[in-house]
Amino acid sequence: VSKQNVTTIRTQKASHNRRKQEATFVCPVPGCGSTFTRSFNLKGHIRSHNEERPFLCKWPGCGKGFARQHDCKRHEQLHTNYRPFVCEGVLNRF
Repeated sequence: VSKQNVTTIRTQKASHNRRKQEATFVCPVPGCGSTFTRSFNLKGHIRSHNEERPFLCKWPGCGKGFARQHDCKRHEQLHTNYRPFVCEGVLNRF
């Protein structure tokens, strides 16, 4: 089962504009159109299409899976209430 294409023209343009080098790795999923400058990033992206989730949350009882390691680490911070950003207007942490 393939995940639906969520890449929009706007996100494709934004991705293209922030690149410093030419993207040589193209997602092979029909209709996706995502491109990457490193094969490592393409591999992680492909996992989002095929529902592969090799990175599991280590928090007891959670077990949620992620296609990319950095997404898993960010999720694990939710369990610890880690809030590195402060809103100066209301002094709330996010």
